This record gives sequence, structure tokens and C-alpha cells, in this order.
Amino acid sequence: MVVFLHGVAGSRETYSWLPESVAGHRVTRPDFRGHGAAARTPGAYRISDYVADVIEVLRAEGPAVLIGHSLGGVAAWTAAQLAPELVRGAFLEDPPLYGGEPEGRANISVPHFQDLLSRAQGWQAAGVTEAAAAAELAAEPDADAQTADALAARAYSLLHLDPEVLGAVIDGSLLEETDVVAPVDVPVCVLAAGSEPAFCELNEERLASTHPRVQVVRVAGAGHSIHDERAFRDEYFSRVEAFVASA
Repeated sequence: MVVFLHGVAGSRETYSWLPESVAGHRVTRPDFRGHGAAARTPGAYRISDYVADVIEVLRAEGPAVLIGHSLGGVAAWTAAQLAPELVRGAFLEDPPLYGGEPEGRANISVPHFQDLLSRAQGWQAAGVTEAAAAAELAAEPDADAQTADALAARAYSLLHLDPEVLGAVIDGSLLEETDVVAPVDVPVCVLAAGSEPAFCELNEERLASTHPRVQVVRVAGAGHSIHDERAFRDEYFSRVEAFVASA
């Protein structure tokens, strides 16, 4: 089995384009708590809570390869530390592994998440439709760099998001419990963005010193959501397939 884990303020819909299997393994796309169709759990939106969601899926479905974007990548990393018997490998797409540290928080754009919070609250209060939300997103600068399904998924996700989720990003509590020192004994690959990455080159150097077996591949020109970009989706999927086949 292959479990795809979305980022904060996303949902399982960000992976709606995936086939039913990857490298011969069944695909599962859960929603994290507070996202998509999952239940809202006010006051429980920290990395440990999301990891609990992942481990619950693995205990119900069996060991799997984890493919995680951003928050999903940090959750995959932590699940591999806590339950290595359930994780066959972890493929992390531009994960903010050091985002729980004071220095790491400086790389997190708080104004961006404040804007997302305002948009999600406004759309939900006004009863904006998914089609109208997607059209608004499509009118933004550089929107044509993303696939049409990515814009639709983003619209759905913000309309179904518990806005309190973003509070944990803004106040810095989301990733505070992340452990970047404890060993990870399963295969790990980091697919890092080349443009304004959450996993920057300094992070890459730090991780190499503590976890030298982790493979890091940086995609020149790609933004944080590599799997959503027209120019890079094929490369993303090719690397995911190769990783799953080898894990």
C-alpha cells in the first residue's frame, strides 16, 4: 500500500489525479483531521495529532510506503521514527522538517497563512461555491503554472478546512514537537523545491550531518507544491514510482 499525505490547508483532493495503484501497490489518500471530509478536532492540530492519524491508518490497513507533501512529509518522517514496523519507506515532498525551531519558523510565511485564514473564513461564511472559488484562484498571478485539478482541489480544501488549523501554523505550535535528531531506519527520500523551498539548502546540510542515508533531490525551478505544477508533475510522479518500487 502507498499512503499519500497532503499538506496543511490541503486535502486528499490534491491527489485526485493519481491512478489507483503506484508501482503495483494500492493507493490510499486520507484526509488529516480538520481537513476535507475528516472530523474537526479543535485544540488538537499539532504534528503529534497528525502523526496519530497516520499511524491509525497504518494499523488498520497494514505497513505502507508514505508519500507526504509539506506537513504530510513531516508526519511521514515522524511516523517512521515512532512506528518503523509500519513504514516501508518515506518520500517527503519539500517538508518543513526544521519549521518547529525558532530559526526554522523564520522560513514560514506567516502573512501567507494569515491570508489563507482570511480567505477560508470569508468563503465559508459567504457560502462560496467550489466552482466560484476555483475561478477566483485561477485569476491569480501565476495560476497557469498549476494544473486545473490543483486549483479545484485547493478551492475544495479551503472551503472544507477548519480555520483553527491555520492558527497552529501562525502561532508556531504546529511543528514544535518535530524531532530532527532521532534516527529514521527506513528508506527516506526528500524531493526539495528549488524556488522558495520549505526544505532549504541549509536544512539539507543539517540533515546530511545527522541522517546521512537520506537521499535529497532538489528540483530546479519547482515551487513548494511540486506535484501541483504543470512543468514538474511528470518528474514528481516518476520519482515517486521509482521510490515505491525500491522501498
